[in-house]
Amino acid sequence: MQERRPRLVVVGSRLKAYREYAMASLAREYEISLVTSQDLTWEKPYVSAFRIADTTRAETLRGAVEELHAEAAEADGSGSPAGLFTWDELSLIATAAVAEELGLPHLSAAAAEACRDKYTTRSLLDRAGLPGVRHRLVHSAEEAAAGAAEIGYPVVLKPRSLAGSMGVTLVRAASELADAYALVAGTTLPGIRTERGVLVEEYLTGPEISVDSCVVDGEAEPVFVARKRLGFDPAFEEVGHLLGPWRHEPWADEVDTLVRAAHRALGIDRGITHTEIRLTPSGCRLIELNGRLGGDLIPYVGTLARGIDLTLAGAALASGRTPDLTPRHDRYAEVRFLYPPHDGVLERLDLGHAAEVPGVTDVVPLAGPGDELLLPPQALTPRTAALIAVGEDERACTTALDRAEAEIRPVLGGSPLDGLGALMENPVTRRYLSTEREAAHLVVPELRNDWNSYGAGGGKALNRPVFLDATDRVRLEADLNGLFELLTTIPDRLFGGDRRAFARAVGMTDTQVDLVMRGAGRRMPAMSRADMYREPGGFKLMELNTGSSLGGWQMGEFSRPAFRNRAFQDFAHEERLTHPDPIGRIADVLRGEAADAGFELPARPVLALTEWPDGFTYTKPWLDFVVPDWLRHGFDTVVCSLAEFDYRDGVPHVHGRKVDVVYRIFLPGEMADEQRSRDLVDPLLDAVHAGHTFLFAGLDCELYGNKGSLAMLSDERNREAFSADELALVERILPWTRFLRDESVHHDGDTVDLLPYVLEHKDELALKPTLLYGGVGVIPGWSVSQEEWEKHIRGAAGGPFVVQERVLPVAERFLAEDGLGFERMVVAYGVLMVGGAYAGMLVRGTPDPRVGIVSMSNGAQIGCCYHVTDEPWGEA
Repeated sequence: MQERRPRLVVVGSRLKAYREYAMASLAREYEISLVTSQDLTWEKPYVSAFRIADTTRAETLRGAVEELHAEAAEADGSGSPAGLFTWDELSLIATAAVAEELGLPHLSAAAAEACRDKYTTRSLLDRAGLPGVRHRLVHSAEEAAAGAAEIGYPVVLKPRSLAGSMGVTLVRAASELADAYALVAGTTLPGIRTERGVLVEEYLTGPEISVDSCVVDGEAEPVFVARKRLGFDPAFEEVGHLLGPWRHEPWADEVDTLVRAAHRALGIDRGITHTEIRLTPSGCRLIELNGRLGGDLIPYVGTLARGIDLTLAGAALASGRTPDLTPRHDRYAEVRFLYPPHDGVLERLDLGHAAEVPGVTDVVPLAGPGDELLLPPQALTPRTAALIAVGEDERACTTALDRAEAEIRPVLGGSPLDGLGALMENPVTRRYLSTEREAAHLVVPELRNDWNSYGAGGGKALNRPVFLDATDRVRLEADLNGLFELLTTIPDRLFGGDRRAFARAVGMTDTQVDLVMRGAGRRMPAMSRADMYREPGGFKLMELNTGSSLGGWQMGEFSRPAFRNRAFQDFAHEERLTHPDPIGRIADVLRGEAADAGFELPARPVLALTEWPDGFTYTKPWLDFVVPDWLRHGFDTVVCSLAEFDYRDGVPHVHGRKVDVVYRIFLPGEMADEQRSRDLVDPLLDAVHAGHTFLFAGLDCELYGNKGSLAMLSDERNREAFSADELALVERILPWTRFLRDESVHHDGDTVDLLPYVLEHKDELALKPTLLYGGVGVIPGWSVSQEEWEKHIRGAAGGPFVVQERVLPVAERFLAEDGLGFERMVVAYGVLMVGGAYAGMLVRGTPDPRVGIVSMSNGAQIGCCYHVTDEPWGEA
């Protein structure tokens, strides 16, 4: 005969995603009776009996518990009452009171009250002489201001008796306090009795951990230690937890001592508890102590890490037994919570292949279609999904979670404009901006030096690098290589190989066509720069520059000073961050192209970085800036305009030196349809054809790297020329783009008359010349009046112009200039590809998400990018 399992009365169940693991664990060893405030849903498979009652009031809870006890006693004939257990914060005080009244093993009612009331907790810890946190209990904004002034800013405001970091807010300055107090004082949670008052506490710096303990006969035994991941400054939203070995840490003994002493101070003699601690530079400080099982799936993650089931340990304590806390293994496990980029109603949640990532054990959806998600501080934990990974070390967990996160995309309903300027950061950026890092380590002052400022044309540098994680780098590399290859096939696919017809179709004049055809290279060198924004759905292309005239190559020189910052160097080592050497890669491509053309370069060639005369003054600073890199790579380099060339017997010289390589910066679009253009370009092409100098790169490169080419890829009338995979690539990376003509086109499945459509939708479109770059001549519709828009459109119709659907960029945080908090910056990415590989990124950031053109003239700051490398970090 099978032995009957012991009975256990569980009070409250809460959300399935966060507590089903606990219920399932109990159901394997106990007959569960449940007291819940509403009818059973997900609990049904685990529960043999239940009662519905208000679980937050002892008087209603006791009757339900007694009825279930009576049923249990009758069923097993033992007459012994079942254990009473809860993990529900809302039900803790009532459950403790009922257990006390019925003489059942449990955390005492007084201890439960002390845990729930943060002011009582603080008072008892102070009375016990434990390391304190300066605090004041206040009941008005005026009292809060006085308390904050006495303690000193920054301070933390907390509701006195809520849970889960609800309402906890950092206040950095007196000017923020009144609004913060109103927010905190007004924060409530249905079902939780709210004690009067708000706590004002000193702000503690340093990492935060939580300790889940088992308490037997008044002695607490730490079982799990979780490193908290915090986010959504100035709130203290818990966005993840890492569990693993901790006894080797330098703070281990101090934490152990504090946890045990705090439990004695609060009179906790039995149960499972969850303690939160800051590891400050002056020692450990207790944040709060909760008299129940930890939330946020921490006990489940702890079981994966150590093999100890803390839920069963709590049930054993409730049943009068001492649990077995022997660990089965000692590895790392981490949970990461994902959030939407902005407020909205979830339309669907695409999980991709996240569950297939090695090391990932669980992918848990936490929101479904129709759920309204409001980011902190507007709402608590508006999470879309939870990811859990296991590994032999922290790095293994991080790598698995980063890869899995990149697979998941929440799609929100509403207007696309809702995503404009939404906060969206990759995992590396979030770790860099973590509250565990000191504010001084969130900037890299070395990037703001006079040399970098000169190379940026006098512009200001961003105060830290931008980061590109491994998944995004791989995807960008694949997409941009595919797009580059696709562009080079347009003449054959759409023009029967007639490149002159292609040149005229993208808007070149007769003079430009002649010069471009005459100055064509043997082939298109594998070099491009994609100007992109990031939307919630991924990176989107605004334009693609090809050939030698593209910018962005200065990023190698711009990035180097960051490594002189020791804190950044340490972070880069932890994250395996590096930056490419763009000039080195370009030099390799240049040498290869020269060799293939049969041009023998001398051992140390003279290379002329050559701009068109009209743009030379503007361009010269960033050309000067890359000279050191070219010198390092074996080229004697001069900076000049094409008008400075002196031809001696047809051989180009500049500044008295023979030019071996003309590195072309100037564009066909700058060659006006006039004799001056031929006078400047023809002698150079004569020298190239005579073998006196090598031109890098051919003038025909700009046939492909222009907005007219992008319009041809985007045009539905050309679909039959491309495969399904190629069309999917275009759809994924390229916004809707059309030549501005008086004709009918397709848009979102409908046929529309283009000109009336463009005139009517100015806030969704930008007008762009096909052959200019760097924002020159671009008219963002949302930046001008309707009258101006109509004037521009009517003047450009039928000319070398395209209209392109607006890309709606997301933002990321940078430390504010005053060091108090963060400001959001929209980032424009200039992704450099050389030789088929990612070669760096020219970054510009602006605080205005509605900006039409991201440039220094409208407040943008220039920046560099570090990426996660696949190579051993020391070699990279």
